[in-house]
Amino acid sequence: MPSRARAASCVALAALMAPATVVVGWSPSVRLASAAAQRRRNVASAASRRVTPTAAYDHEVDVAVVGGGPAGYAMAALMSSAHGASVALVDPNPEGCWPNNYGEWREEWQRLSERLGMPELMDCVTREWEITDTFFGGSFGAPWDERTRLNRAYVQVDRQALKELLSNKIATSGRCEVISAKLNAKLVASNIFDNGIVHDSVGSTLTLSTGATVRAKVVLDATGFESKLVAREAKEVSGNWEELEPGYQIAYGFACELEDGLGPYDANAMTLFDYRTDHFDEGSTLLADAENRPTFVYVMPQGEQANGRQKAFFEETSLVGRGERRLGFAECKKRLDLRLKHLGVKVVPGTIEEEEFCYIPMGGALPDLTQRVVAVGGAAATVHPSTGYQLCRMLASSTDIAAALSQELAAPSFSPDCAAAAAYRSIWSPSLRLQRDFQVYGGEFLMAQPVEKLRGFFSAFFKLDTILWGGFLAGWPVSRGAATRALLAPPRRDPPPRCRTITPPHRHAP
Repeated sequence: MPSRARAASCVALAALMAPATVVVGWSPSVRLASAAAQRRRNVASAASRRVTPTAAYDHEVDVAVVGGGPAGYAMAALMSSAHGASVALVDPNPEGCWPNNYGEWREEWQRLSERLGMPELMDCVTREWEITDTFFGGSFGAPWDERTRLNRAYVQVDRQALKELLSNKIATSGRCEVISAKLNAKLVASNIFDNGIVHDSVGSTLTLSTGATVRAKVVLDATGFESKLVAREAKEVSGNWEELEPGYQIAYGFACELEDGLGPYDANAMTLFDYRTDHFDEGSTLLADAENRPTFVYVMPQGEQANGRQKAFFEETSLVGRGERRLGFAECKKRLDLRLKHLGVKVVPGTIEEEEFCYIPMGGALPDLTQRVVAVGGAAATVHPSTGYQLCRMLASSTDIAAALSQELAAPSFSPDCAAAAAYRSIWSPSLRLQRDFQVYGGEFLMAQPVEKLRGFFSAFFKLDTILWGGFLAGWPVSRGAATRALLAPPRRDPPPRCRTITPPHRHAP
């Protein structure tokens, strides 16, 4: 296809990505025209700079991936091993260990291994529990010790094994080079950077912290939600009445050996939520704060050790908060210490390990879908806006992005703008945007509730059919979207006990 026709096709494709949300006072036709006009300006600007680079580069590849987390390694592995593209993976710490513990529903992890064509993902499971427990006692007459048991298996993912798996995929492909360096660049205007990245009509040139240069047809940003390489979508384009600020999941945790077992927690179950607050003194300021800014603990039993002691990973978590409702690590640590002491769970001195400080931005605006750099993972806002789940959603989306980019790279007349547009459409199609809007609504709702209402809500939530609550928590179409469609459908029976309708603050026009 001639280059001008390709550019026109790119504009048409990008225009289709405008969201379908309509708000009072903002015409869809105006929004579409505005978005399309911006894309035409971007393509026209690129066309005006159309050159054939002749300089020598240290690395010349199809795809440059910036960022050394799970998203970066997943994209590098898929593009090089599954699609045969040449890849440069820019990782500032290739030998480092990924910091967070990952827990997933076994069913989802199994489906993900099938989707990626990587059965070895099941070998990355370090521990598995056939049942999952929750505690929501203390609200609406429920006794403190009431346990809600979910007959659904949960797994802990060995993050080091996952990195080794993806690294092996990269190495055996023979088409990806891991470069130990940083990209010190910051976006200052649309597709313009203060340093480190220069776009032209046929690709991009990256200058790394080592001085090495990388020439790539496509640049992927896997540096996380707070990336300096991508712009966020304006509220006028997304259809929001005001700027959509992110919430934050904050957690403090550690693994340890225990003197007298796990207390109320079943050694054969994963405890997903314990939202009880009976470990605070009645009438205390600590209790008042915990009621207004709730936290829960989740518990991953690690089994009996050779010395006969039980081992477990505990993490006190603020599900999502913003502004005054956002907690810090010190408060989470204090609450965890008080909770374990109250429950009679005694940590063996000197056995604490894997101390974790977890910081996860959630929700917020999507990336600007008109830009040249393609955001993936956290940079693409794939973290579940209500729960903080991220690994499965990110890995699931990586297959679609890789397929879209592979098709564009094979086009007779390659256009980096068309490639970026196709990649963004694959990850944030209109239907996936609508699904995310519902999840953002859930996050706004949850961060506005005191602990009494949260316990009541979750108690009712997990009494729904598994396909309903499981579909919402998944954040990606595990079974071709059936779970999400079922969740959005009207219920066929009366609401379960202790279920109340609570209206969250509006973020759209009244």
